[in-house]
Amino acid sequence: MSMPRISVMTFNMWKLGNYPANWPQRQQPIFECLTTFTPDILCVQELHPLFHDVIIKALPSHEYVKDDFGGWQYESNIYWNSNVFNMVEFGFSDIGMMESLSRLFWVLLEIKTSEETREENKQLNTTSTRKILVATAHFTWEGHTEELKTNVNLRKQQAQRTTTILHDLQLKFNDPDLVVLFMGDLNESFHPRRILYEAGFMDCFSTLRLPLLSTYPQRPSLPSEDILSDSTLDWIMHNNYARPILANVLRNLLCTGGYSVSDHCPVMCIYEIGCGPYTFNGVTKFSDAYIV
Repeated sequence: MSMPRISVMTFNMWKLGNYPANWPQRQQPIFECLTTFTPDILCVQELHPLFHDVIIKALPSHEYVKDDFGGWQYESNIYWNSNVFNMVEFGFSDIGMMESLSRLFWVLLEIKTSEETREENKQLNTTSTRKILVATAHFTWEGHTEELKTNVNLRKQQAQRTTTILHDLQLKFNDPDLVVLFMGDLNESFHPRRILYEAGFMDCFSTLRLPLLSTYPQRPSLPSEDILSDSTLDWIMHNNYARPILANVLRNLLCTGGYSVSDHCPVMCIYEIGCGPYTFNGVTKFSDAYIV
């Protein structure tokens, strides 16, 4: 039985002072990036209506969440290929971000099933996973005033609340085979990933035994960005009902005018779904011992 494969991308689009940075010079590079890779599911952080206009021009077959809450227009949204998915439900939850419109944003998608696939499943007396819970968030920067004042790691709290909400949604939808994908700019490389791993969500690179590549800053950028050290801040994570096939950090894209698409690198993964639960033998390290 053939298993569906889908491509997903997380993309921090880069605003300065709540306005797109290096604009309009980055308009064409973003368009070129999206039309080149055409992800089936795109999760965006630092969204702005100007970015949205480029996205829907580059991905005309994609739908997105239409809702009055301003966070869907100015923080994050999730775009999906309407030829592949139907949207079942959407929502957002407060996970303690300091930014007023920032939330954990999610959609429940259902894969469109052809008559041929339904007949194949019937003949084989099998069922395959059809629904995918997709969530995205932009965790608070470690230099935020609140964190400097309290010395409390805000991203640890936000990661813990994220896992609670994802598990609550799994229970709500009552689907034991539900695929869960969580991605975004987590503004850290250790604690959020550790907390999510302990809750059953593994990053795509560790699952594939690939090195964790830097996602920030994308170079060349503004001098204030270029002086910063390389960091892995942007992540794609999954439960054991999605199997990553290939993953990459999209660095050094050759775009019109020589401008980078963002100060962050988009991250992309191709998943096989429909025949979980999968058993992974990826490698990661959160203590003195490797976890295999």
